[in-house]
Amino acid sequence: MTALQHGATRCRRAHDEVGTEPFDTDRGRLRCEFLSMPALCLTGPQVARLLTVPLASASRLLTNFEREGFLIRTPSGAYRLAESVLS
Repeated sequence: MTALQHGATRCRRAHDEVGTEPFDTDRGRLRCEFLSMPALCLTGPQVARLLTVPLASASRLLTNFEREGFLIRTPSGAYRLAESVLS
C-alpha cells in the first residue's frame, strides 16, 4: 500500500471518529483534502475559508504539516503535498 492509499484509508476513518477536538477534526479534514486531490495547492487564507477557522489556526495547521513533511511551502507561499507523500 502506498503512502497515498494509506492516507486515504486514514481519511475514511477520521470521518467516523466522534468526540475529537476541533483542531484534530480540522487537521483530519485538511489532510483528507490534500490526499484526495494530490495537485491541490492552498494558501493560509484559503485554508481558513475552507475550514471556517481563523487565519491563525489555519497557519498553525499548515506549519505543523510542513514541519512533519506532509506539505511543502512553495515560493509563492502556498502549500502543496510533499513529494515524499506521493511516492
